[in-house]
Amino acid sequence: MPGLLARHNQILRETIEAHNGFVFQIIGDSFSAAFHSASDAVRAALEIQRSLLREPWSPAPVKVRMGIHSGPAQANVDPDSGETLYSGYTTLALTQRVMAAGHGGQILLSRIAHELTREALPSQAQLIHMGECHLKDILHAEQLYQLAVSDLPSEFPPLKTLELFNHNLPTQLTSFIGREKEIDELKSLIAEHRLITLTGSGGAGKTRLALQVAAKLLSMFSGGVWFVELAPLTDPALVVQTLLSIFRLREDEHRTSLEVLQDHLRSKSALLILDNCEHLIEACAQVSESLLQACPKLKILASSREALGVPGEVPYRVPSLKTPGPTDLLQLENPLDIDSIRLFVERGNTAKPNFRLTKENTRFVAQICSRLDGIPLAIELAAARVKVLSPEQIASRLDDRFRLLTGGARTALPRQQTLRAMIDWSYSLLSEPEKTLFRRLAVFTGGWTLEAAEFVCGDGRQGPDILDLMSRLVDKSLVTGEESNDEIRYHRLETMRQYSRERFFETEEVEAIRDRHLAYYVQFSEVTERGLLGRERKPWAQRSEAEQENLRTAIEWGLARDPESSLRIAANMLFGISFGGYSVEGFHWLRDSMPAMQSTLPVISPALRAKFLGALTFIYVSLGKERLAYEYAEQSIALYRQLEDRRGLATALLVGSITLESYGRLVQAEAGLKEALALAQADENSYVGIWILNTLARVTAKLHGDIQAAWDLTEEALRLTRDAEMDGRVAEVYEIRGILAGYSGQYEEARLLFEKAMDAFRDVGADFNVLLNKTNLAHLERQFGHDQQALELYRETIVGFHEVGQLAAVAHQLECFGFLAIGHDQSARALKLFAAAEALRERVSSPMTADEQTYFDEQIHALRQKTDAQRFDRIWADGRALTMEQALDFALESDS
Repeated sequence: MPGLLARHNQILRETIEAHNGFVFQIIGDSFSAAFHSASDAVRAALEIQRSLLREPWSPAPVKVRMGIHSGPAQANVDPDSGETLYSGYTTLALTQRVMAAGHGGQILLSRIAHELTREALPSQAQLIHMGECHLKDILHAEQLYQLAVSDLPSEFPPLKTLELFNHNLPTQLTSFIGREKEIDELKSLIAEHRLITLTGSGGAGKTRLALQVAAKLLSMFSGGVWFVELAPLTDPALVVQTLLSIFRLREDEHRTSLEVLQDHLRSKSALLILDNCEHLIEACAQVSESLLQACPKLKILASSREALGVPGEVPYRVPSLKTPGPTDLLQLENPLDIDSIRLFVERGNTAKPNFRLTKENTRFVAQICSRLDGIPLAIELAAARVKVLSPEQIASRLDDRFRLLTGGARTALPRQQTLRAMIDWSYSLLSEPEKTLFRRLAVFTGGWTLEAAEFVCGDGRQGPDILDLMSRLVDKSLVTGEESNDEIRYHRLETMRQYSRERFFETEEVEAIRDRHLAYYVQFSEVTERGLLGRERKPWAQRSEAEQENLRTAIEWGLARDPESSLRIAANMLFGISFGGYSVEGFHWLRDSMPAMQSTLPVISPALRAKFLGALTFIYVSLGKERLAYEYAEQSIALYRQLEDRRGLATALLVGSITLESYGRLVQAEAGLKEALALAQADENSYVGIWILNTLARVTAKLHGDIQAAWDLTEEALRLTRDAEMDGRVAEVYEIRGILAGYSGQYEEARLLFEKAMDAFRDVGADFNVLLNKTNLAHLERQFGHDQQALELYRETIVGFHEVGQLAAVAHQLECFGFLAIGHDQSARALKLFAAAEALRERVSSPMTADEQTYFDEQIHALRQKTDAQRFDRIWADGRALTMEQALDFALESDS
């Protein structure tokens, strides 16, 4: 290395100085140089790269990455050493970060350097736009450009930047081997076609290849690249629901789920990765065709064991990894050049850190890869066995197992049979207790915890416990464990899950295990509800989110098997769903359970019925459907009174009072809240008591105008949060106090309180409540005439409400955009927005509150006074004719 570095330094120094450059710092192999002009720097960079490329390096080539940026800096001479250095942190830091984003042999320019050089580039040189990039420690995104010429390499991996591309691609924990040809072909196909389906046998690497291609195409899709894992689903109807959850969309009563999805993607340039479609192929085909027809800029990359059969689809069979042929085994000069062998060695080294490819074991590794037809999953499973078996032993066992399962020549095996043989072999190595657990784990969807496995899969007999058995399955690569939210969650590859399901359904214990699964998640929902109402809400909210797939599966089984258990799960999960901002999801759970409840009313206990109705009340309140909410609230209140259940009645009265408040019936709301508060205090129910006090403070301020009395109520709520050690509930106190400060004209105090509320809600994972408080802050800014700040906040919140399906809130936000337009003498714009909001409110049956209606009528009256009647009616009709998407686009127009 010293010799290589010396030659490297010589080339760089001589070339830099020959192009009017000055080397002012060398640290290790890093050069910092200043030039008289950016064009000098470009010419020097090209000449250096050419010299480095021509140099006969030995034993390894030296590749240099370069970054060019122009900006202010000050030359300083060190009085002791006489060395000249530059100061100017912003310029020097950005120059270094531009360089750090590249790869060896690559030359990158900042936007400024690009502007200074683009008109005076050397012959045949060009600047390739690499997109808007986020660089480490640099606040704003930077446009980067690659300098390319025909005689230098121009193809490099993606830039090493902190990109914030719109995507949900999972981070890969292992290296990706080979597939260069396939990646290039798929990139070309995606550029030319709208639906590409990766087909092939299970374990062929379709998912991993799709993810690798998607990662390389992030910059190509401004609307994002979205990975949709369909493997956990068993019900075709959940395909669209899964897509909605990916985009955080929610249904409404006036559009189907598919229409909501189409509206969201209609104008977006996006790529969907639909992974593991084979078990839901008809549903995937229908959804894909519908989306492609409605969304002209959308592209889909699917993976399935067979093509979807959609018009315009381009099937692409994923080949196995390259393997050595029979005549190659004794002639391998560099076996690691063969992808399948390299995969085996890398995965073997992961399982056994000191595993290496040697002269003795190379031919056995080559045999394993060849006999497994280069199927990645099979190779990875085989490589995991190097902890306990030598490559020779693995090869021998594979040979025997293939003969047993096929009865024919190994070289003619279909891909599926080969993978099946691999899994059968792995399964056959398990002890009987391990096999039992392996089968029973098939009941879980979306992963599981050790606690869940112990309850559902344990049978209390003597022998190894579930922890020991799970550890063995993890060691044998049949189950994977990963830490999430301070606990280990277990998963398995989908091929393994499918195999275990087949084995599971061959047994006579399916109903018993599914019953245990249902019982566990009934218990889980009850414990989670208590956790969500306790001191530490956030970890319970995270656990609830992680278990959504299992909760759905349990509800689905329970509706057919034990409807009351399904209703218990749905009602118990209320607070986790609603308080955390997932109210529409909760609404769907409860709505889906309603038919079962109605059909079993005679056998369902009044207590469960009351709780279920109370849950529906809260969901409808969250959706802005106060009329329906109050109907359910009255029923729930009546049942709780009959049951003399003070705790339940307090909550029912609270939610019922919130609906009364929205109607402007403040006297009745205050009465209900006071009764609820007395019940909560008598029952020492701090969680609901805090909620009641905060709501009562808001109602008191509206009804009596007594801000001090309202503030005193929040002081009591704050005391309760401290006494009960429910620090997470302080967010609600900040929120109400922010509203009260706004009523009092205390702008700075109100703004600070809303910001504190948002921070506190973020801390407990209540994203929806963050959105509500951002809206409060927007109203405050508008109230105090800070229109630009209000406008920016409304732009964020209207998009947020649209994404979570809160259409009543979207209508209100449209009205707020209209109020801002009035203040800037944009009467026509305001009218159009008000008309669009009116149409949306009618569509979702969500009228304004009394206070909102009064203010709105005043504004409309003023607009009528200053607008010609004919023109008024024409603009109003145009506004009502807008779709919600069109109204949203109109509100967000940049020149507004």
